[in-house]
Amino acid sequence: MSTLSVAEKGIAYLLLCLQKYSEGCSYFVMYVAALLFVLLMGKKEDRSVFLPQALMLVLTVFNPVFPMVLNRIFDVNNEYYRFFWIAPVVILTAYVCADITDRQKGLAIWVTGIFFAIVIVCGGRFLYADGYIKSPNIYKMPTEVPEIAKMIHEDADGRYEGDYYPRACFEFDYEMCLRQYDASIMMTADREAYLNAISGGLTNEDILSEENYYNRVLAVVALGQQLPPSEFKKGLENTGTEYVCISSVNEDLCRYLEKNVELRKVGETANHTLYHYELQENVGWTLPDYSDVWENY
Repeated sequence: MSTLSVAEKGIAYLLLCLQKYSEGCSYFVMYVAALLFVLLMGKKEDRSVFLPQALMLVLTVFNPVFPMVLNRIFDVNNEYYRFFWIAPVVILTAYVCADITDRQKGLAIWVTGIFFAIVIVCGGRFLYADGYIKSPNIYKMPTEVPEIAKMIHEDADGRYEGDYYPRACFEFDYEMCLRQYDASIMMTADREAYLNAISGGLTNEDILSEENYYNRVLAVVALGQQLPPSEFKKGLENTGTEYVCISSVNEDLCRYLEKNVELRKVGETANHTLYHYELQENVGWTLPDYSDVWENY
């Protein structure tokens, strides 16, 4: 779903988002039922709060044209677009369930509360529907992620003195993990650049353009393309990228990096291979030191 594109899906984009975040739109149906309750049986105060809110959602978020217009301005994707509607839907549904339960008396309170709990639970998807998968480590991510980060630091520490923040590029899934696990490893490109690349947004013109050199690196690492070695090196050099990590299964790309680009193999994990590129001009990157500022504040 991270590759879901408004421009490609158009009107279907809204439905796909609803299915993703409400498990087949069941929660959205409960929201519509809650709206009808507020309209027909709700208090005046409730109608003044929730009905204008619902009208705004209908004119914007649930209007199929709106995502297309919004995308032209803000380059939205499904991760961000959900914030426009999830909060109002969840709040109203929970409020109406609590309101109806509160209107009951005696045993009916328990029966109503249990009924709503069953509807909400059965309307969703069980958390462990695919079975319970025990996390391999305390970081809740693949074991190879800490292993790769350790290899990068050990290799960099052996060649540089003092605090050093190496820049590396990984395949999309591992990039998203590394950026959370180890902030001292700098990324070649940001998340949006990756999403643009893996969703098919990169053209040959974009890749070989004399700006945004990270597109050259993404074309090779994230998309598996084999650019002319000189062009790939130009991307590494201009982005300051020293380390490249790819899946060992992609043997053709591994040979390309070793034989054609002549990168040095640093090490391997169970499924990935880490390579190092010797930058011609390595200026490094260090964290700003604000200690003097705070001492004199």
